[in-house]
Amino acid sequence: MTIKMAERLVLLILTVEWMICFFSGVSFSALSGDNFYYIKVDIFYWIPFLSGIPQMIVANHYVGLLLDVLIMIGLLYQLRYPFKTLAARILFPLLFLFYVTLTAYLTHRNYPTGIFIVLIPFMFAKDMNRTLAFEGIRYYLLWFYLSAGLLKLFSGSVLELNHFSHFLTHQFAPYYVEQNVGWRTDLNQFIIGHPVLSYGLFLASLLLELSALIGFFTKRFDRWLMVGFFAFHICNWILMDIAFVGQAAFISILLVFLTQRTQRTQKTHGGHVDKND
Repeated sequence: MTIKMAERLVLLILTVEWMICFFSGVSFSALSGDNFYYIKVDIFYWIPFLSGIPQMIVANHYVGLLLDVLIMIGLLYQLRYPFKTLAARILFPLLFLFYVTLTAYLTHRNYPTGIFIVLIPFMFAKDMNRTLAFEGIRYYLLWFYLSAGLLKLFSGSVLELNHFSHFLTHQFAPYYVEQNVGWRTDLNQFIIGHPVLSYGLFLASLLLELSALIGFFTKRFDRWLMVGFFAFHICNWILMDIAFVGQAAFISILLVFLTQRTQRTQKTHGGHVDKND
């Protein structure tokens, strides 16, 4: 796989994620006519809403639909021409605006920031700037998971055997109210009923998130970090119904670094990589 192919794969995943959002009813046009529930005390949330742009978009279904189509066209164009920057520079503010608008409905930031952050490297035309942007996003990705692990570690929840069981009960409460049945509900109830098992899963997620620290010192284990992060989100979807749409493309940027490493390995005699890598 070449670097160009790896970057296109990242864009392809992002495009699929947007299609999932659109066709599942989570887009600008789908949000039109609804009310905002909570706007964060955060300058990056207040500035868009003080401008009135999110309010204007959701007040007009056709404006929202136009932006949805524009995002789709922009993603397809960027996928076709990954080294052209115009589409990425238009898509970044649009998807950031979508993220801010959606999280105002959700009342908390459970919607991954990766849906717009992953576009940052594609906004640069020069190879050096693009490479530095990818490096910066990689470190932010690592900090994203490491900080989540540190929060769990220092919040004291690691000392509570029933913490994850209680969390699962709260997370699936709407399913129980609606009397929704299925294999995920059955699995949820089974894990809730076995606190030792749920605590083991909680510790496993904690260790996985903390393992992101390794990536700050070497890229040698990026493949395993990427697999681990994907597995983490798949388990989150199964156990807690938290989809990782918006985060998949974000995680997949590690493919770019894996491709770079593979190419360097192929150029090195005997297939050995510099120890400092």
